Amino acid sequence: MSAENRALTRFDLTCIGINSVVGSSIFMFPAALAGFLGPASIAAFAAVGLLMFSVGLCFAEAATHFDEAGGSYLYAREAFGDRVGFAIGWLSWFSYLFGWAAVSNGIASYLSWFDESLASPWFVKSVAGVTILSFGVLNYRGVKLGAWVSNFFTAAKLAALLVFVAVGLPKLQGGLLTPLAPKAWSGFGPACFLAYFAFQGFEGIPVPSGEAATPRKHVPFAVVTSLIVASVVYMLVQLVAVGTNPGLAEAKRPLADTAFLIMGPMGAGFIALAAAASMTGYTSSAALVCPRFLSALAHDGHVPAALGASHPRFATPYLSILVTTGIVLSAALVFDFGRLVDFSNIAVCAQYITTCAAVPVLRRRMKAEPGSFRLPGGLLVPVIGVLATLWLGAQGGASEILWSAAILAAGFVIRALCRL
Repeated sequence: MSAENRALTRFDLTCIGINSVVGSSIFMFPAALAGFLGPASIAAFAAVGLLMFSVGLCFAEAATHFDEAGGSYLYAREAFGDRVGFAIGWLSWFSYLFGWAAVSNGIASYLSWFDESLASPWFVKSVAGVTILSFGVLNYRGVKLGAWVSNFFTAAKLAALLVFVAVGLPKLQGGLLTPLAPKAWSGFGPACFLAYFAFQGFEGIPVPSGEAATPRKHVPFAVVTSLIVASVVYMLVQLVAVGTNPGLAEAKRPLADTAFLIMGPMGAGFIALAAAASMTGYTSSAALVCPRFLSALAHDGHVPAALGASHPRFATPYLSILVTTGIVLSAALVFDFGRLVDFSNIAVCAQYITTCAAVPVLRRRMKAEPGSFRLPGGLLVPVIGVLATLWLGAQGGASEILWSAAILAAGFVIRALCRL
């Protein structure tokens, strides 16, 4: 892509990253995490944040070798060959599909704060459908327009969460923070599996690199910044929630219910709207990133070449956007939030493991530009990233692993047909 069409700046990429990571989870999961661990749920966010930082650093180094779109698919292809690259690209596309569909299904849960009837299945699915179609159309018309929307939602959600934290910290009740783990630590694994979904999204930052200015420098910055911001925000929000809301584990809308206690009805309404906006913001980033996986696969002949076509006016992969939007809409209408989260968690493991493993291979094969980011400690960080991802993935269920295997098998059938 020509320089004039590389519209995404470092700020855009960072906002895409933060918007992709800080989506629905921090509004939906505090209650479940508190149910597993009580006040120690803060430690689940801290532990997963630290583990994911090792993975993020691997993405940051891998990104310094490439200017084109593809992200984890590109890294796996260059390090391990076409077949492994395809497998990762295909699963990456589906992990984003599931994440986008899941969060779209969660938007109405916070809107129902204003009227319980809004929690009805038809309204949940209607909101999901409208959101998915709207952002599909928006990104069809141009990557910069999609980035502007992502930037707006990033600023809005961070502002709302910081207000929640600023009001809540002075109102912490020491009695609610002890004992640290009232149910012992048996729920640590399941809690970390939930928190794992909360940190996903940074892997999408390199995907639109072909439409970004100087991606070799800007992508590493955006990945690291996104994870740092998410880790700090998550721990502070969970601290306020468990430290001010004695009924957190049973809350339907954890942050709105907590805000009602510390900020009153207007504050609760503000947080409910912020939660809905945050989830909507995540879907805006997913709509921008997700079709680029399919487009990258098409460019390399793994799926029909037409899916890689660029719109003559908008310079977007318009057929990939149309196909992706249609599949996401179908998934959102068929599956519920929890099932889609589990699917996404398992599918994304492959991206993380292969990217970490690709770092030393790419380091040997490709010459780095002067001043490029390089991981300290040799193989230590990639090994930690692989082991961390394996442990987190092992907390999931067998059915999700079988679903991922079936999806991968279907992908290889499509790939074989395209190469006849």
